[in-house]
Amino acid sequence: MQLSQQKRLILIGIVGFFVLLIFPGCAPTLTGKEAIRYHNDHISVDTVWSGNIIIDGTVKVAKGATLTISPGTDIAFVRRDADADGLGDAVLAVEGRLMAVGTRQEPIRFHSAAENPQPGDWLEIRVDFSQEVHLRYCDIRDSAYTLHAHFTRGVVEDCTIHHNIDGCRLGQAKFTFRNNLIEHNQGKGINFRNSTVDAHHNILRHNGSGIFLFENDREFDIHHNNFYGNLDNLRLGDFYTGDVAVRDNWWGTVDSTQAQATIYDRSKDPEIGQVTISAAESWVAETGPRDTLKLVPAWEYATSGYVDADLVAGNGKLYAASWDGALHVLNEQGETLWTRNLGDTLDATPVLSGGQIFLQSWSREVYALDAATGVVRWRFDYSPSRADDHRQAGLLVVDDLVLVPAWNGTLFALDVMSGERRWSFSGGQPLRAQPVYDGNHIYLTSGDGTLSALAIDGTLRWQQASDAPLLRAPALLPQGVAVVNREGQVVAYDRSGQILWQRELDETCYYGSPLYDDGALFVATAGNGLWKLDVTTGDIVWRAELAGPSYATPLIDSGRIFVGDNSGALRVFGVDSGDLLTEHKLDREIQGRPLLWAGRLLVGSRDHKVHALRLIDQALP
Repeated sequence: MQLSQQKRLILIGIVGFFVLLIFPGCAPTLTGKEAIRYHNDHISVDTVWSGNIIIDGTVKVAKGATLTISPGTDIAFVRRDADADGLGDAVLAVEGRLMAVGTRQEPIRFHSAAENPQPGDWLEIRVDFSQEVHLRYCDIRDSAYTLHAHFTRGVVEDCTIHHNIDGCRLGQAKFTFRNNLIEHNQGKGINFRNSTVDAHHNILRHNGSGIFLFENDREFDIHHNNFYGNLDNLRLGDFYTGDVAVRDNWWGTVDSTQAQATIYDRSKDPEIGQVTISAAESWVAETGPRDTLKLVPAWEYATSGYVDADLVAGNGKLYAASWDGALHVLNEQGETLWTRNLGDTLDATPVLSGGQIFLQSWSREVYALDAATGVVRWRFDYSPSRADDHRQAGLLVVDDLVLVPAWNGTLFALDVMSGERRWSFSGGQPLRAQPVYDGNHIYLTSGDGTLSALAIDGTLRWQQASDAPLLRAPALLPQGVAVVNREGQVVAYDRSGQILWQRELDETCYYGSPLYDDGALFVATAGNGLWKLDVTTGDIVWRAELAGPSYATPLIDSGRIFVGDNSGALRVFGVDSGDLLTEHKLDREIQGRPLLWAGRLLVGSRDHKVHALRLIDQALP
């Protein structure tokens, strides 16, 4: 007869005890990295899960027992489809209490064990007649119905629920959903019938239906949420004949007619009820999983000039180009390893590749240095022009080429080992932005407003012209490329050069490049704005206020966006929420992109210094 999981664990403990008595120092150790496998097991006593858990079949938590899941626990469900209904069979079934409380730093993960996970690989967390369910900082994906609860009370907060068929199914239940990110679920984000639900400060995006009301005979409140990109932001079911009023939600647009059009109600099916919305005027703050952060100085390193170029790191070294004409190379403690003086201002971002670091100076000289020692491997120079005054473009290495955008409007392709010219292309004066490469096209922007798409051999594939200078590097998108001109016009093109969409920000934009991340385009402007746009439509998701004009490219990491500005402020915002998480103030302008390296946040400034900051996550209530 098969032993239950609990009996097996007890047996392991007994055996381990006697092994320890007989052979001291030789007791078996079960580390957090070793997965514990459950197969059709029954949990009848209070149990704590941690480390790696595999569920193959159904694990049932009996009435009167509490399953507590520790922060950082990883729970993988094996896909089996014994009934051939197209859905995985694995279930965590709870009739007792379920306490799955993670943290932002150590979320609890529920997911498929399949190598290529798909929605519906496992069935659900099934909760019936439970007096308490608490899910916090859980990442739940690949299921059919995620949380399927009846006659249950619970709270779901600070969770990310994504890539399931449905984000939940509730019946005869009482739940609070707050500060969750619910996205990319094929069907419904939140789905309930005859339940008391308080849903607030959630972000619901890119689902089939953001919220689906099947039918209901109880009070519920849907308020202070952000909806966008769903097929229907809110949908009434076929049998929902009552009228519904919801308040203070953002429906993805300031236009009331367009907002109402995102609702599926009597206006689209005369047999069902009508939804009345009292919409928020703009994006609702403090939505999505909560986050707090503090930046504390760790060390600083002084140069003799502005540090405008982006910092570059690799092989245990930090490279900082300065207006003092030197490339400063530091270790993780901010101590000098070596310095190479190149004789003129350096404000272009270096590029590190293949044991060499490449950069150009205001003397119109391009250098390849040994990245370990600073020894000059080769040097290349180009002719002057009327545009030779400030802001040189960063270089790019593609295969065996170093691409050099020159002030004089020429893009030079140099041999990476010798510096010999392989080809050149006239892109228009001046070139102040680094080119980008998508594996097929090199995209080059020019101060005369020209966007050029080139083959790897320098052959022109297509060009587009903007009405204002293009001073920023393009951003690569899944469907093509996006550029921002000096007047704040954002244009997205497909890979053949056809316009997909355009958006007027009406704010001046200088050198900081737009940044793509997870379906969105982020743009920092000289009009003190940080914008998030939907990359498919160009629609504005939110705008956050900076402390001053920004010439810097942002950095995105772990759900946070870091951006410096000319007031000397380094601000950190939530990528999803748009909320200001923290700020660190320096004495002078920050015009380079921040860098996360060796556990520190690094940034250069016009106070002539490189600053290293510690990121300290703050405790949440």
